[in-house]
Amino acid sequence: MKEYFEDLGSYLSLKDRAYQNIKFQIIIGTLKPGTRLLEEELSKAMNISRAPIREAFSKLEKEGFVTIIPRKGAAVAKITAQAIEDIFEIRESLESLAVKKSIGEISIEKLEKVGDGFKKFINKPTNAENCIQYLALDKKFHDLLSQNCGNKKLIELLANLQEQIHWLRNISLKGITFSGSVKEHLAIIEALKKNDIKLVIKALLLHLERAKRSSLGEINSWSNISK
Repeated sequence: MKEYFEDLGSYLSLKDRAYQNIKFQIIIGTLKPGTRLLEEELSKAMNISRAPIREAFSKLEKEGFVTIIPRKGAAVAKITAQAIEDIFEIRESLESLAVKKSIGEISIEKLEKVGDGFKKFINKPTNAENCIQYLALDKKFHDLLSQNCGNKKLIELLANLQEQIHWLRNISLKGITFSGSVKEHLAIIEALKKNDIKLVIKALLLHLERAKRSSLGEINSWSNISK
């Protein structure tokens, strides 16, 4: 944690550096859902006072990454089935709109380069390191789908939502193989090459639906284990 914190650079405020560090640790799964976030421990690890950490907690709570319980402190938010349903419902609507507005402006060449990167993961195990690398490619792919939609607010909303999705995907990817996800991304590229917007949206929604089912399945498996 300390190494990552130091790598963020001095151009960020202490609050923002603490915020980015804690959020990163949550997204990659180092800090798991339900984990208590102790101010004193984080303060020592980051070599900063508690004040910016409390400010970071407040911002992370608004984004859904942290839960603050009065007189008890903060903890990494627990992921519920309803939260997954809600997030993917919004994602499906916003990304479909962005793709429709971007059609004809999406770089097939850049997408195919990302697609070549996806192919390298087909037979790789879904360990933590591979998941982080895969999710970086996934983010690049979906950014390319929406970045030319001509609506800055829509791009901003999708960027903020993407972090929540990556948190969910990092958890759920560990329970599956990469192959299904890779094929779905490639199917989206093929549909775009045909310039068939209906086929593109169909392929995109099938991909997002499988991602949602995967995340829900992982949540259900946790519930069964805890019973």
